[in-house]
Amino acid sequence: MDSLQLKLGARIKMMREKNGYSIRSFALIADMEHPQLINIEKGRVDLRLSTMKKIADALVIEVDELLRFND
Repeated sequence: MDSLQLKLGARIKMMREKNGYSIRSFALIADMEHPQLINIEKGRVDLRLSTMKKIADALVIEVDELLRFND
């Protein structure tokens, strides 16, 4: 697995949990299947920009905030 995918997945999971969302509830908000979200959070998926946009919109942030790994 790519280390960028792992970092991005961990960041998405951290942000989701910080906002108090379960995997299932967040997947519904982001308009995706929860197994897909699980794979993203585990770093198994090379995300498309459109998927990153869905996730960012659901977190009410800009896409670039997903890539700020030092926050």
